[in-house]
Amino acid sequence: MRPKRHPAQKPSALMSWCLKWISGKRIYDPFMGSGTTGVAAVRGGREFVGVEVSERYFSIAVDRIKDAIRSDDFLLPRESAKNMTLGFGSEWEPRRDE
Repeated sequence: MRPKRHPAQKPSALMSWCLKWISGKRIYDPFMGSGTTGVAAVRGGREFVGVEVSERYFSIAVDRIKDAIRSDDFLLPRESAKNMTLGFGSEWEPRRDE
């Protein structure tokens, strides 16, 4: 078992199982945390949109999702994986609590 990167992190296998019950090609997670839902979504060949207010957890999620896209255990054929992109809004700025 890998170390947790977020206090409420779920196992990727659990999120993959949950996503089986959702139709559609795009998954939206308004509380992305460390990106477990995003990892499960891209491994299952779906588009993913995630929102996270913590800059720290956002960075962790981005790294995890990029790793899932590049990994050898990716479930999509390699041609499909090469055409996927990980985009970020150019207007994104982390919230600064004052």
